[in-house]
Amino acid sequence: MHIHILGICGTFMGGIAAIATQAGHRVTGCDANVYPPMSEQLRALGIELIEGYDAAQLALAPDLWVVGNVVSRGNPLMEAILDARAPFTSGPQWLAEHALGRKWVLAVAGTHGKTTTASLLAWILEANGLRPGFLIGGVARNFPVSARLGEGEHFVIEADEYDTAFFDKRSKFVHYRPRTLLLNNLEFDHADIFADLAAIETQFHHLVRTIARSGRIIHNASDQALGRVLARGVWSESEGFLASDGWHLDAVDDDGSASSFDVHVGRERLGRCRVSLAGAHNRANALAAIAAARHAGVTPGAAIAALASFGGVRRRLETRGTAAGVTVIDDFAHHPTAIATTVAGLRERVGPQARILAVLEPRSNTMKLGTMAAQLPDSLRQADLVYCHAGGLDWDVAGALAPLGARAHVERELAALVDAIVARVRAGDHVLVMSNGSFGGIHQRLLDALAARGAGRPTGDDARAEGRLVYLHGFRSSPQSFKARILEERLRALGAGERFACPQLPPSPAEAVALVAREIAPRPEDTLVGSSLGGYYATWLAERSGARAVLLNPAIEPARDLAPYVGELRGYHDDRPFRFEPRYLEELRALRAGALRDPQRYLLVAAKGDEVLDWREMIARYPGARTILLEGGDHGLTEFDALAGEVLRFAGFEARGR
Repeated sequence: MHIHILGICGTFMGGIAAIATQAGHRVTGCDANVYPPMSEQLRALGIELIEGYDAAQLALAPDLWVVGNVVSRGNPLMEAILDARAPFTSGPQWLAEHALGRKWVLAVAGTHGKTTTASLLAWILEANGLRPGFLIGGVARNFPVSARLGEGEHFVIEADEYDTAFFDKRSKFVHYRPRTLLLNNLEFDHADIFADLAAIETQFHHLVRTIARSGRIIHNASDQALGRVLARGVWSESEGFLASDGWHLDAVDDDGSASSFDVHVGRERLGRCRVSLAGAHNRANALAAIAAARHAGVTPGAAIAALASFGGVRRRLETRGTAAGVTVIDDFAHHPTAIATTVAGLRERVGPQARILAVLEPRSNTMKLGTMAAQLPDSLRQADLVYCHAGGLDWDVAGALAPLGARAHVERELAALVDAIVARVRAGDHVLVMSNGSFGGIHQRLLDALAARGAGRPTGDDARAEGRLVYLHGFRSSPQSFKARILEERLRALGAGERFACPQLPPSPAEAVALVAREIAPRPEDTLVGSSLGGYYATWLAERSGARAVLLNPAIEPARDLAPYVGELRGYHDDRPFRFEPRYLEELRALRAGALRDPQRYLLVAAKGDEVLDWREMIARYPGARTILLEGGDHGLTEFDALAGEVLRFAGFEARGR
């Protein structure tokens, strides 16, 4: 059928558009603001977009109009639809009737942690070969998209309690009819539609009433509000987590960027989990995902193994870049509890001595109303300095933050806010930006302003001394590559371990280079070390950033060489399953870097004994580069320990250390 979506550029409605397209429907849509990145994602799917809600769109005559909750009465197109008595429905109802059908729906609900927990759960199912569908309000780094129809019977959905549409004031989640329901926590939020916490509890009780007898509720046993919801009645199976007689964890080891812990259910120890997320809230998210996955047929041991390769979620303490020695970090936090958790998580990561500058945009409907203004000072207490954008707010932001004293700074204009931050920030600081929107592009504005100021930016030899070493692993490899471990150990011995980075690269080449560009943002003072396929990526990134590059038996024509590997594969180090898609070959061709602008910034290590790639192609591809040609050797460079010193000297490390 042909569906036309009103409000298509929102995360949820854009996800529905993607799922509908994958299901074979013709999709068009409109929104008040049609702009990247959502507009580009939708057009890439072949979806025609119209800016605005002009009533002339009625001439499209779709089979069904799908209405997002951004649309209200008085909208000219909606009024025309009503006058024409044309068929319309809400996004959640369309999803339930046309996509979820008889799928095994795993719904994740709660005030906090929905995106992370849903991403964890989807990855557990994916890593265990179940190929689930999902619709998540963020982008997990293990997936290139936030929504897909899926190939299996399971579907993971972030179940939001916000209302469905102007004509359906029930919470969205009552439409989903989950078989597995995960309840994380419950606090007062959405003050624009709920009078108090009791009103939200009623909506959660309505959700509980939709769970079949054969379904299962996985709930946070330590949450009092959820306890009140369940006390109203439960008609299905129920399991608690964070409870000694249910799912619980202990023996925690948290280094500020990852957590390890033992998983138990009752008196039974199920294994030790390590996940690249820090903080008690994320450990609870992971524990709940393991419990929910067991209901879907994934053993706890298999779920724990899958979480070892979970890459995290974008906009959750995501580093956007570094300039003048200052790191700019982005997070979605917009509720006082989430703000407090986020600041605490960053404090745990950077330690007590580093300065944190918290930058807040009260953008959610609840925050705009000022309902939780009194809770803000305490939520920000672990930050050294606090900056708040008060533009568009009609409550006294400065008064609300007065308990923070001179640490708080409020500006109504974004440019003035950027200037105020740049005036007080110094090398070594961490600027934590928190908003559930784009915040006017403040992240890049800060980075640009810091770069222009040049505060503390080293030059010449000093610039190389402050550079990072970024290792990009090869096809089917991981950060567990022995070459990566050798380099990290050498840097730690030099006292420069914090300047080493080795991200887990996704199977999609486009996603891989985008991840490095976004998360690490290579600079001219950095050195990229690329092995095999990682060498191909390193070349592309070095040509665009000006960074140096060390190429270890680099791939020259990866689209040609990897064509036989399209299909289901497993990683070398953790045996994790993944799929190498045919479209990835085109993505590889698009990353061809062309002639080198400055060959002297490259070091090539090529082994004549490489059993996978042709060393002669490598030599021809990098004319003028400094070259180490090994007479024997192999593709994996098993004698890399003897070469590591040369690599580090080229990058400027061994001579200077820190």
